[in-house]
Amino acid sequence: MSSLEDAISILGCFSLAEPSLSQAELARRTDCPKATASRVMKVLRENGILDFDPVTRLYTPGVRLFELGQICRSNHNFLDLVNTELQEVCAIGGHTAYVTVFDGYQLVVLRMVRGSSPLAITSTPGYRAWPHATSNGRAMLALLNEEEWKLRVPDRLPFVTTQAPQNHAELLDRIRIIHETGRSHSTNDSYDGVSSEGMAFRDPGTGEVIGVAISYPTVMGTPELQDKITRLLANMKTNLLRHK
Repeated sequence: MSSLEDAISILGCFSLAEPSLSQAELARRTDCPKATASRVMKVLRENGILDFDPVTRLYTPGVRLFELGQICRSNHNFLDLVNTELQEVCAIGGHTAYVTVFDGYQLVVLRMVRGSSPLAITSTPGYRAWPHATSNGRAMLALLNEEEWKLRVPDRLPFVTTQAPQNHAELLDRIRIIHETGRSHSTNDSYDGVSSEGMAFRDPGTGEVIGVAISYPTVMGTPELQDKITRLLANMKTNLLRHK
């Protein structure tokens, strides 16, 4: 394993039930050579990721992890606001919504709010998708600067469907439309028969890009429905950004 993988394995050994562990126990649980474990834990300790008690000879999660946890907590508090706003959007709009964030080159669904329509497009939390093939993903990409773009868009776009952008030029054309119109729409880009309206914004507290999509069967996608959902999402975004 790499040093990063060793570090992740070591940190994964701690829990509320076992907040303190010895170096020997950590090496045993991760099946890591003692010399390697010692070197990795030294780096973690020097960077505040782990604390070491010289009396008990035990390691515990450090203050830096606490700080990162506070960032995560702040983010989820904001996600609670997003979820509350989406419940009203879905009640009025009638269709199912998803909240997504970036995970490497992909999106991952964090929250799902069902609408009242019996024809629901369902993707459970944890579901992953390619940003270039979704309305919310393209809206999220539209917010990125050049450095962020490199981290979120592979050199070669994976094939999803014939309707989705096939290369960077086609993707940039879609993003240009988002900048010009303020709307991000998808028709059969991810799946045949599925359309969606998407938007994106940054968490005021962390700066993380968050995407929202309202999905519905393509056969139901009248201009009136599309306009209605777009207005609801725009109002939602305005309400959320008041929390800056």
